[in-house]
Amino acid sequence: MATKPTREQDKACDRLAQILLLYCEAARLDGRVAIDGAGLASFAQLVAKASSAFDLDAILARALDERGRGLGLRQGTAELLTLVDGGVEPLSTLLLSDDDFRAEVDRAEAELGEV
Repeated sequence: MATKPTREQDKACDRLAQILLLYCEAARLDGRVAIDGAGLASFAQLVAKASSAFDLDAILARALDERGRGLGLRQGTAELLTLVDGGVEPLSTLLLSDDDFRAEVDRAEAELGEV
């Protein structure tokens, strides 16, 4: 049975999610850096190695929820984006512009309805 993460481990997960968000935001702001899905996945896997209590999926979920909250979207952004098939990979949505991110969430909501 897995143990419940400590408060410090939970805080570390928040920081790792922020790292993903800041990395992707920097790439978006620069506008000239072409980060592909494979490059982002490699970076994200490296970031996740800093946690013994949370895997990449959990860290990514926090990052997606934080990005959604920052854009004024409803709670559960990560859940929506991870449940939809055929759209942009959840990790890659962090590279989308704010408008494109909102559009991807809207598409997921339309496809899935209320989750």
